[in-house]
Amino acid sequence: MSETAVFEEGRLGRIAVVRIRPNEDLVTAVEAAASEHGLKNAIVRSAVGSLVDAALQAGDRTVEVPGPGIEILTLSGELRSDEDGLPKAELHGTIADGKAQVYGGRFCRGENPVCITLELVLQEWLPAE
Repeated sequence: MSETAVFEEGRLGRIAVVRIRPNEDLVTAVEAAASEHGLKNAIVRSAVGSLVDAALQAGDRTVEVPGPGIEILTLSGELRSDEDGLPKAELHGTIADGKAQVYGGRFCRGENPVCITLELVLQEWLPAE
């Protein structure tokens, strides 16, 4: 049986198109970009790019994928502001290594350096008050 769904009323707001530079960590760079653009809550609309190496949380284990040149096939997720009002990212996706092996899971904070660049579109989420 699936977990109980939670629904939140709100609306979509501004869009930010972001470029993440080489060697920046995927998760922390997305958080920094959201903060820089004043997005306390946001969703990932789209992304294209690559990673040097990758680490994904898949269930109760961490999958480390050595690079270089890990392609991001899909990237989704959301950012929610923490108790200090700073956006914290929960990012999931699929990646492929140089041998075309595909992996999926939640991107681990501090362990996914961007390779060349990563282009990202974030859209603000404005919860109803």
